[in-house]
Amino acid sequence: MRPTAAAALTLALGALVAAVPVTAPPLPPAAVPASVLPVGPPMTRLAAAVGAGSPASQPARNPAASAADVPLPPPVDAEALPADGPPRALPGVRQDVQCSRGTHTPDAASVAALLWGQQVLALPQLGSLSSGRGVRIAVIDTGVSPHPLLAGRLRDGGDYVAGGNGLADCDGHGTAVAGIAAAAADPGTGFSGVAPAAQVISIRQSSPSFTVPGRGGVRQASGNLSTLATAVVHAVELGADVINISEVACAGPNAPGSAELHAAVRAALLRNVVVVAAAGNFGSGSSGECPGQPEAGTVVYPAWFDDEVLTVAAVGPNGLASQFSYPGPWVDVAAPGERLVSLAADGSGLTDQLSQVLSTSSIDGTSFAAPMVAGLAALIRARYPQLTARQVMDRITATAAQRASGRGDSVGYGAVNALAALTRTPAVLPPPSSVPANGDTGTLRLTPTPSDQAPAGPGALWGGAFSLLATLTAAALAVGRLRAGSTPAGDQLSDRSPGRRL
Repeated sequence: MRPTAAAALTLALGALVAAVPVTAPPLPPAAVPASVLPVGPPMTRLAAAVGAGSPASQPARNPAASAADVPLPPPVDAEALPADGPPRALPGVRQDVQCSRGTHTPDAASVAALLWGQQVLALPQLGSLSSGRGVRIAVIDTGVSPHPLLAGRLRDGGDYVAGGNGLADCDGHGTAVAGIAAAAADPGTGFSGVAPAAQVISIRQSSPSFTVPGRGGVRQASGNLSTLATAVVHAVELGADVINISEVACAGPNAPGSAELHAAVRAALLRNVVVVAAAGNFGSGSSGECPGQPEAGTVVYPAWFDDEVLTVAAVGPNGLASQFSYPGPWVDVAAPGERLVSLAADGSGLTDQLSQVLSTSSIDGTSFAAPMVAGLAALIRARYPQLTARQVMDRITATAAQRASGRGDSVGYGAVNALAALTRTPAVLPPPSSVPANGDTGTLRLTPTPSDQAPAGPGALWGGAFSLLATLTAAALAVGRLRAGSTPAGDQLSDRSPGRRL
């Protein structure tokens, strides 16, 4: 995670108490938002189309366009936290597009070429270390359809779009996300999710197939920041250990619903839940989407709340940051997000394409990089159950394939190194230093570096924390100065893949 000025000043003291799990207070009650509909300037498109397309279809980005500084988020308003309750249909919701059942099923040879992401994460080696058993991953998305490779591990978490149980996916996006995070191994093709024994809680929070009444009588895609906040609270109450949010909204600071979302992700962290979010994809610039170039005055939700959220950018098979991946000072790590394969929403097997409202797209986007990291977080939580949510996030960032230039807006601290994240000792690792990168190119080293070190025992937890205190004290002061003075270029990102996911 990228420490902010305020957070950096507390790192040294936090290292001592971070060595053991803590029990957080229950979520406090708060008023439900008066309306689930967006109010004011364009803000969400949380349920717009899926994915931004392949890098080949994206124009070259202008690094100079991302030089404007981004404001820090305001303090968390605890009174804005939504109350939990049974998910209900959105007022005036209407299904405008028939649920898609047509998918492209690649043959075994084609699937083999699409498994590069699993190979980069070294999934066969990870299986001997952790499978994610006993860990619950909440997928807040377009729903997750039942599938044989999720059998016995898929739980209905509710539907904030149409009022169902969350186990209907008209768009295929949520099912693909869940498959990347937690599908069981498919013996016929070799495909597997990152955490193949983890449980999945499906919460439908948006869908481009459904619309709701908007301002001026114009209907808009379902889902907004307020409903996303409520879904996060609900996931926590359902017992999630990890929450994956492959949805984003690009808007100005303090957009309607942002206070509720900020309070929700903070409450999740306090309840010891790891929240993983997509960085967002460049959009077409239409209403509510992230712009085609980074723009001053635009932030990405929920990634902007970087103290509480682990934000994931996408990289391709060439080891470079994907051109569609929206950069920003909130980007923490990167993971494979191009030319992927996952579960088909019709339960027929695997697919390498998703059906959108009027077209189909390949499985590209930061939406699909995020569940790679959510699955990794589940593996860590199963292997090191004593670690807090913050410590899990620190392990992922501290073991990423960092470049000599340090952190950059394109890929954060670098591509995740799953094997190192599961084996590096001591068990409690410090967050990486927040040294801004000069001339960030997004170039990554994707080959995992094996570690032969054994995991630390309980005694190493306290020892590691005390040994880090002096280092963190100095680093906190330096990080505070860096964040207050000069944030790496590229702030204000947006998202998208068309709207949501990334």
